[in-house]
Amino acid sequence: MSSTPRQLLQEFFETPLAKSARYNLSASAGEPMTRDQLLALEEGIAAGMLETSLDYPRRHGSAALVDAIAGHYQGVNDDGVAVTSGLDDALGLLFLALVKPGERVVVLTPSYPPHLLLPHSRGAHVVPWEARPENDWVPDLDELRELVKPKTRLVLVTFPQNPTGFMPSQSYVDTLVEILRERETLLISDEIYSGLPHESSKGVNNLSDHYEHAVTMHGLSKTYGLPGLRVGWIVSRDLGVMRRIRKECELFNCYVAPPVDFLARLALRHEATILNRNSQLVRDNLELATKFFARHDNLFRWRAPMAGVLSFPRWLGLGGTRVLSQQLLERESLAFAPSYCFGAGDDHFRLSVSRRSFADGLERLEHFLAT
Repeated sequence: MSSTPRQLLQEFFETPLAKSARYNLSASAGEPMTRDQLLALEEGIAAGMLETSLDYPRRHGSAALVDAIAGHYQGVNDDGVAVTSGLDDALGLLFLALVKPGERVVVLTPSYPPHLLLPHSRGAHVVPWEARPENDWVPDLDELRELVKPKTRLVLVTFPQNPTGFMPSQSYVDTLVEILRERETLLISDEIYSGLPHESSKGVNNLSDHYEHAVTMHGLSKTYGLPGLRVGWIVSRDLGVMRRIRKECELFNCYVAPPVDFLARLALRHEATILNRNSQLVRDNLELATKFFARHDNLFRWRAPMAGVLSFPRWLGLGGTRVLSQQLLERESLAFAPSYCFGAGDDHFRLSVSRRSFADGLERLEHFLAT
């Protein structure tokens, strides 16, 4: 890429009006839990946390935490897991360990900006694989086949996609893997939004289960509603790749703070309860969104997310979403991330159905449209 991309999403949310907004329709993490709500999931567990040692912990997370993570994947043992401080650190480790200057990296777009920023910072040749609105944001696999024909180090995807909500079917994943396996191209799969709605049959999770050279990332921030714990993980059956990642991790912080490790293990033990809680909220909010967009189909085009909590409605009114966003901040104290934050033009915005405050945010948007 000819110029250094910017972290426009972070820049937007760091503006004074966005930081002080009372309502946020783009919050990506699930409804947050408090420490006490999490401890209440297991009787008598609070005493155990109070007795947790604050000495140096085991490197790379406790054995119990690593085992709990590995148990979510097929054919993965402890050596195939690296615990990180959220996925921002995980992404940094991946590109530090796996990408050299000048190597070709294909990134599914629109995307979370660091997906483009980080390989660019490593001096990689970054090539967008563009999902397009005219195709309902379904990335074209024939186009990917052409993009990886030159020697490509890796392909980075997000499923469910941030911000469009696209989620691949089994047949789609089969073709994707066939394209990459032909050239033994690494696949990096950011799956931080997978798991909601809980027990949904839509789409395929855990791409490391489907491709021997896939590296999957997930964590507790988005679907679990525990972003304050800063617990993420990298998983792969490719142990050569994992050795390189863990070796880089040794140069930085490879510890998980014992109280955080304790709470993370607790969350994973009660995963179904947490995901059912958050899934019900997502379903309720999707129902509200469906009714809202039906009432305003002259101003918006919206497709519900195929999985996860994010979608990318199109604004049909006057002006672009950059202007609309600014007006909503000024008049309604309502924030949403316009599509320019994702390098995707100026007529879409990211909508999240993950929070309890979603109904209030829609009410403020409704009020704005009526005035």
